[in-house]
Amino acid sequence: MTSVAVAAPSRTWLDRISAALPLATVFFWLCVVYGFEAWLHGTPWLFTDELELTQLSRAIAATGHAARRGEPHSFDTLYTYLLAPAWWIHGVESAYSAAKYIGVVTMTCTLFPAYGLARLVVGPRPALFAATASAAIPAFLYASMFVPEPLAYPYATLSLFLIAKALASRSSRWIFAAALACVVAPLVRSELAVLPVVFVLSALGLWWTGERWRERRTGWTHWDWAGTAILAIGIVIVLNSFVTHRSFSWYVATTLYKDRMLDNGLWAVGALMIGIGVLPLVVGLAALVRPRGVVRTEAERAFVAVAAFSVVGFGWYTAVKAAYISTQFSTLVEERNLIYIAPVLFAATALFFERPRLRVLAVAPPALLALYLLKGKDYKMDVKLYSDAPGFSILQAANRTLGLTPDGARIALLVVLAASVALVLGASRVRTRDAVVRPLLVAAALFVLAWNVTGQIGAAAASKTISDDLLSNYPRPLDWLDRADGGQPAMYLGQQIADANGIWLLEFWNKSVHDVWSLDGSAKGPGPTLSPDLLAPNGRITAPEGVQYVVVEPNIDLVGKVVGRAKHLVGGAPAEWRLYKIAPPLRLRDAAEGIFADGWSGKDTAYSRYRTPGNRPGYAVVTVSRAAFNGNEPPGHVTIRVGPLAVVNKQPGLAKVAEIRRWVIRGGDSRTFYIPVPKPPWRVQVVVAPTFQPALVDPHSSEMRDFGAQVGFGWVTTPPSK
Repeated sequence: MTSVAVAAPSRTWLDRISAALPLATVFFWLCVVYGFEAWLHGTPWLFTDELELTQLSRAIAATGHAARRGEPHSFDTLYTYLLAPAWWIHGVESAYSAAKYIGVVTMTCTLFPAYGLARLVVGPRPALFAATASAAIPAFLYASMFVPEPLAYPYATLSLFLIAKALASRSSRWIFAAALACVVAPLVRSELAVLPVVFVLSALGLWWTGERWRERRTGWTHWDWAGTAILAIGIVIVLNSFVTHRSFSWYVATTLYKDRMLDNGLWAVGALMIGIGVLPLVVGLAALVRPRGVVRTEAERAFVAVAAFSVVGFGWYTAVKAAYISTQFSTLVEERNLIYIAPVLFAATALFFERPRLRVLAVAPPALLALYLLKGKDYKMDVKLYSDAPGFSILQAANRTLGLTPDGARIALLVVLAASVALVLGASRVRTRDAVVRPLLVAAALFVLAWNVTGQIGAAAASKTISDDLLSNYPRPLDWLDRADGGQPAMYLGQQIADANGIWLLEFWNKSVHDVWSLDGSAKGPGPTLSPDLLAPNGRITAPEGVQYVVVEPNIDLVGKVVGRAKHLVGGAPAEWRLYKIAPPLRLRDAAEGIFADGWSGKDTAYSRYRTPGNRPGYAVVTVSRAAFNGNEPPGHVTIRVGPLAVVNKQPGLAKVAEIRRWVIRGGDSRTFYIPVPKPPWRVQVVVAPTFQPALVDPHSSEMRDFGAQVGFGWVTTPPSK
């Protein structure tokens, strides 16, 4: 009897929809959760990162070219082009909402390449776990923020999938797609230049471990191996020299601060491990080692190569960057540069869940690494949110809501580590896996998902709190300046800017702010900042071309008409922005220097008066007070000098000293001086020495600024009668 082969029925469109439904459902609900978080997220707060990307994307939307405060800027990231269409929407609030939702949808798309990456080695259900976990890590805090990660994270995951697929299938189409993705990767974010290296090294690794080369190496002598090792070392030296001459950060980190590379790199690994739930790091790394008796498919070999070299590549980059930043700015935990390996760790963990067989010796190194990383207790639990390491967010949230201490956190994490190792070793040795182990593996998968989601929600809640706190100090409506000047270009002019958050919010919420200047050079970037030159003793100063509207801080008055006011808080103290429509050219009526927004000054303050009503002489009013701080600070010696104003090196100065007043101020003291002055222009200079730091003389204060006194200035025609 002749057997007849029966063709398998082709998949219908309904079959395809049914197969895609679980993934689409997860995508929908994650978008809902992250969209809700974005809706609650009131304002950018991670300055200056978010403001810089806003400036660049707004310029692209308006002109097609990147710029910061009108100054052309080199290409930075494709993410600015992704955000640009949002700024075509009228109204900053609506545009901001659209930009946030673009970030949410884009970053959540990580789900699809993460699923494809996992499907190379596991079935649909474990792959769904890997994809969901990859799209639920605490770093999804960034989905609502203007940082490169909402595009860089899904793009890196897509590139890793394409690389692994290309190496597994060796199809020209997949190889071309992977190569193209690697070429574009650095344009998404410079860090993703790691991906082409991962592609090349993974291909070389597969070639080296392939069957043909394994057979060829069977006849090698010791000299063959020695020659190969010397050649490999030589290639590494040449490549290191090549990169060193083209990257200053690489040179600094790899040449001068190797110890910091190790320490700071491991801190980032520790934060990532905590954020993803400990188990995926231990299992994910151990699963890359071939279990005894297992013959790997080409797809699994390709995945392992890509996973291993991506861990090494992104780990090395993170260590270099963290070490370099520690020499230039601050010592930081740079987990945000390491999050790109999370999808491969989850895919490797899914491989263990589907095939719970690991070598015991393969589990030991990652378990010992995890133990080493958890032996300390610096989990950044003293802050609401550590923006560069969102992996700590679950511990920070537990500290706020449950009173968890660093000691308690360390114990809890060690328990999770012990349970993870026990699960891995037990599952690898128990024979009746389906009956005993499978429920435990399902529980472990659910635990990992719950841990990640909890951390992400905690991070998003902390981010919302920070944004709410910023907005509580900011005036309403948010775009008050755009409304007051009709959207015409405006300039900000301040002095003694200690906390720039208010100015950054002003610039973000009002498109009309084109220039940020200060009288004393204290203005902050991103973008150009200038200090105007005094052009004449009548108060005329340099100004941007065509400026008609200027926003000033207290203690600065201009020649023109006040057309808008906005009250806000600086350090808890009330302050007011005033919007002038100037009478060109830009001229100062009077201006104080060296006074913070809350009224305190440091050692030196000054006051320049360029105009008085009727250009009359009178009396300079100088108030020096410590009534707001009656502590144990040392007495301050006050010296007041008054005289005619002169232009000195394009800045106001004393032509000569006409009057001097001296006094000793103590805690709780306050005194007002009335000093005769001629017709303007004239100038007052006040010196209070020594200064003091409130935090050093009052245990209830955290203020670290150097204070002299609260100094105020004015002018009257005649002093009040005694």
